[in-house]
Amino acid sequence: MEGPSLLLAAEWLASFIGKKILKVEGNSRAGIDRLLNKRIISIFSHGKQLIFQFDTFALRIHFMLYGSFQATVDGVKVTGDYPTKNKPIRLRLNFKNGHIDMFNCSVKFIESENVQSSFDYSIDTLSGEWDAARAFNSVKEHSEELIGDVLLDQTIFAGVGNIIKNEVLFLAKTLPTKKVKELSDYKIKQIIRHVRDYVFRFYEWRKKFELKKHYQVYRQSYCQKCGGKVSRKKTGFRNRVSFICVKCEK
Repeated sequence: MEGPSLLLAAEWLASFIGKKILKVEGNSRAGIDRLLNKRIISIFSHGKQLIFQFDTFALRIHFMLYGSFQATVDGVKVTGDYPTKNKPIRLRLNFKNGHIDMFNCSVKFIESENVQSSFDYSIDTLSGEWDAARAFNSVKEHSEELIGDVLLDQTIFAGVGNIIKNEVLFLAKTLPTKKVKELSDYKIKQIIRHVRDYVFRFYEWRKKFELKKHYQVYRQSYCQKCGGKVSRKKTGFRNRVSFICVKCEK
């Protein structure tokens, strides 16, 4: 799950704020029993993390590469980006007004009464505090790295995942295998602008459950712009799949 989906999750689950956890289940070994009878003070996202704040500690959920969630909130069903059928539940939280099931995720406790104050929102691509100039300087510091890898660096582009990486590079007509030092300052700034714009479009499309129909190259066999064949290969030291229209991105 990428940043826009986590922001939506925090909004969709807001009805659980102030509610007591009546039952805790799941195969997590993180000591989840401490959540029983605790009331949620706040729910928020930062990049690709979903955080539940309690009185003296917080629960941080990271959905890794293919993690997701499903929930029933006041009788309404909501879900994450990936199908959850037959997957083991890592963590289930039950409330009087619904429940949350989380799958394929990292569960971690943070001992803080106000963990949100410790997060740097200038790197969060969806935040009002997002600092594009800082992102530009940070990208330039990684001159020997591939731009496809740098876009997935959560210390620079918190919230960007493989979908956003592929679609942004397609929009910027830039191959993911280009090293940062091979890109002009103009091109780097263009990519950063596309990131900032695309995360909000992603958010709106995901809210309407129509994200997939807007993919240009991600998981496509043919480019939705030129009709050319889309190549698929793992790239960079992160070894993530890149979808490339050589005609449009050369």
